[in-house]
Amino acid sequence: MVRDSAAVIFLRDGYAGASVDDITREARVSKATLYSYFPEKSLMFQAAMQAELHDAFQKSPFDKLSDRNVAEVLPRALTALADWAVAQQRVRLLRTITAEGVRFPHIAAAYDAALATRIIGPLKAHIDTWIERGQIERQDSDLSARQLVAMVLGQVQQRAVMTGSGLTKEQLMTCARAAAELFLRRHAGTG
Repeated sequence: MVRDSAAVIFLRDGYAGASVDDITREARVSKATLYSYFPEKSLMFQAAMQAELHDAFQKSPFDKLSDRNVAEVLPRALTALADWAVAQQRVRLLRTITAEGVRFPHIAAAYDAALATRIIGPLKAHIDTWIERGQIERQDSDLSARQLVAMVLGQVQQRAVMTGSGLTKEQLMTCARAAAELFLRRHAGTG
């Protein structure tokens, strides 16, 4: 599909670096065919990034998270988040959207909205459950979910985006366990 081929090139070269010639070669179509789908490069970029956003956030790392004891579940959940965050598709997407956020602010906003609904929202729901069960103290669960996500993503995804290299599985687990431990020390339950 033309859009998928365009995404490969945009994620590799960015918007400015992507050439129509490279996209036509990747898609194995003529320029005329390419322009029949997308009369402008910017429209092609937007369609490609929207599709990539959909794919990147289709599954949340918290989709299969159980509601058992917070001390047992949270380190595993944050490890799943760290694994999710450093997947090459997501790293390339974040790098591209960050670079083009000023030119395409609606795509950056769509990324932020997807992060809020597919990552922060499900974690907030689990925090609310743990609060209701008395496993952690009452708090602003939305703020707590945002802080936990930021703590993990800031350590693992930023490095992958900036350097192109990620952390080892053990380093991801260590980061996740440290974030969970910090959260649990601050919010230990009442019973």
